[in-house]
Amino acid sequence: MSGRRISISERMMAVERAHAVFTGAEKLPSRPKEREYFAECLVGAYSLLHMFSENEADLRAYIACRKAARERGAIGEPAPSAPRYAPAQAPVNSKTPCEYPLARRAAMRCAEVAFQKFLGVETAEAAAISLRERCDVASRKNFDLDAAARERWRAVEAEFSAWLSCAAESDGSATQ
Repeated sequence: MSGRRISISERMMAVERAHAVFTGAEKLPSRPKEREYFAECLVGAYSLLHMFSENEADLRAYIACRKAARERGAIGEPAPSAPRYAPAQAPVNSKTPCEYPLARRAAMRCAEVAFQKFLGVETAEAAAISLRERCDVASRKNFDLDAAARERWRAVEAEFSAWLSCAAESDGSATQ
């Protein structure tokens, strides 16, 4: 195990993917690194579920307390446009801090099989090369530093989302 932090959403996606593998809708990853990551996500999901079950009463009390405070107006709803990530410092060549760590998101996308199919490549490395060429950047780090690169990345991500939706509607081939 690598010991890297795995987000709750990654864990949930691993559970969904495990279900797809179990039902035959998707194949188990063929590369060892992908299988290891998949296993880490599942272990994380299991440990999270175990923690939830052990602390269910405390979690329910906390949720009830937060709900009551929100109803009293003591705490507000988070702003829908509030960034989930705020770096401690703005990048050197940027006037405003980036909203999200786009370079990291781009790297994660390149590891996804569906994104690789979208780009017409077969590996994460080839997807990274294709993405850099498509967005005209030397490094994915430029997505966090350059506004024009950031917009090109967002256009690719929007195009991928549309492609994924169409593929899912037609025959689900993007998720297999």
